[in-house]
Amino acid sequence: MIPTLGNNQLLTTLKYISQSSIKPYEIIFIIPKIYKNRLNFLKLYKKTKYKIVLSKEKNQVKQRILGFKKSKKFFVVQMDDDIFVSKNCLLKLYKKIKSIKENVAIAPRYIVNQRLSSIYKKPNNLLLKFYHWLINSTKGFKPGSISLSGFNYADENKKIGVKKQEWLSGGIIIHKKENLILDNYYPYNFDKSYCEDVLHSLLLRRNNVKLIKYYEAQVSEFTQGNIVNNNLIKTLKSFFSEVLIRYYIVSKFNLSKIRLVIYYLIYFLRIVIKKIKLWIN
Repeated sequence: MIPTLGNNQLLTTLKYISQSSIKPYEIIFIIPKIYKNRLNFLKLYKKTKYKIVLSKEKNQVKQRILGFKKSKKFFVVQMDDDIFVSKNCLLKLYKKIKSIKENVAIAPRYIVNQRLSSIYKKPNNLLLKFYHWLINSTKGFKPGSISLSGFNYADENKKIGVKKQEWLSGGIIIHKKENLILDNYYPYNFDKSYCEDVLHSLLLRRNNVKLIKYYEAQVSEFTQGNIVNNNLIKTLKSFFSEVLIRYYIVSKFNLSKIRLVIYYLIYFLRIVIKKIKLWIN
């Protein structure tokens, strides 16, 4: 199930799926009506059974939920349109979730990690340790967790085994259909659904669904998120949109608003420094 705007990387995503060692029963593309002509190329694509569902709105979360409702099988894979699965990824995810009787959602390991700033990596000095204490109390830096500030730590890049997580990246997750969240849980209509994977993960856990990272299933992604770009207005809009949804998450799940403010004050200063460097260069 793939919510999309029909951008070019979707072709590469389909190519990887078609080369997978297990083929999906059906791929459901959910696209806003205004972009439906972008999927005309699928008429020539015979390698995989597919269905196109038209959405009234351009909204990643609402499109995804519409896809969930249209899914028929017991296991449902949510996938972004810029995710490239390795040959055995879907098979491994399927076998793993099929072997677990508990309510679980499982995500693979990302081969190409986003280029994280050193501030989000394991702290190697007292200043960084103090920063992680500010945003997460005595737990400090904790991979795979959601801090008290609402910030989600990236997981360590293991290659084998499984590990329970506090959140999973929404790029690709396999679910049991009975555990799907079918009501719109995202409170804003931003151009981009900031932090939706954190909110989705918290809601799944609230519903007693365990979140698992399965390191032997591997994917890579086409795009990498970056709130800073050459357009100051877009940068500020992205920043405040993310602050709003993160504040909503912190309020809804009784996290620390003070630590959230500290996190974003530091984050804002880092954006200002990056913008100054861009202007100088």
